[in-house]
Amino acid sequence: GRAAGLALVFVCDEETGGRGAEIVFPEFAARGLEIESAVVGEPTGLDLAVAQKGMMVLELEESGDACHAAHARRLEAKNALIELARDLLALEELELGHEHAFLGRSTLVATVAKAGEARNRNPDFAHAVLDLRTVPGDDHEALHQLVRQTVRGTVHARSIRLRPCCIDADHDLVMDARALRPEARVFGSPTMSDWVFLGDVPALKCGPGQTDRSHVADEFVLASELDDGLDFYRRLAERRLNRN
Repeated sequence: GRAAGLALVFVCDEETGGRGAEIVFPEFAARGLEIESAVVGEPTGLDLAVAQKGMMVLELEESGDACHAAHARRLEAKNALIELARDLLALEELELGHEHAFLGRSTLVATVAKAGEARNRNPDFAHAVLDLRTVPGDDHEALHQLVRQTVRGTVHARSIRLRPCCIDADHDLVMDARALRPEARVFGSPTMSDWVFLGDVPALKCGPGQTDRSHVADEFVLASELDDGLDFYRRLAERRLNRN
């Protein structure tokens, strides 16, 4: 068989759509290279993320009757803003999917809303963006349908391709990592990463640094954390290559 090797993949645009990883990983397959397992470098404090939430973005739209605000009640005009509010309250009560051992349930949060253009005009259009974070086992198309059935408005899918990821906690990749870092916590990560583009490849999210420092002013990684991360990655790579 083909000799085992180690590939270091440094990609761009992880925070803005994952275009780097989305292009690179299929290129491995195109060249006949099989990815046996992978470690996704993210700031976990070198704890071991064995599951990761996926993401869906849905757009909810409601319509109403445009008229002067002074006449809206008399005309019994439909207010798109009120209709949108009712939809959002209904979604707030919605229980999504099943309970995942490491990630809990899928969640839905309304993150952006817009309605109306003038203070004296009954709004005839209202729009909201829904951010869903999904757990393994919950089907994105089924969740989309559930949201559509819960509201009166129209629901469009902006993005449903970023699926949740997981690896069995007793997979040999996890066991190798735990053997090298027995003090490491095994957990589920609520945030996205390029893991989502690895498909069915067994993978683990683990790296130096603390996730709470991400996306804040003066984010940083300690030199000592980098040293620990380098040592862990080196020993894990050696262990995996020797296994093969």
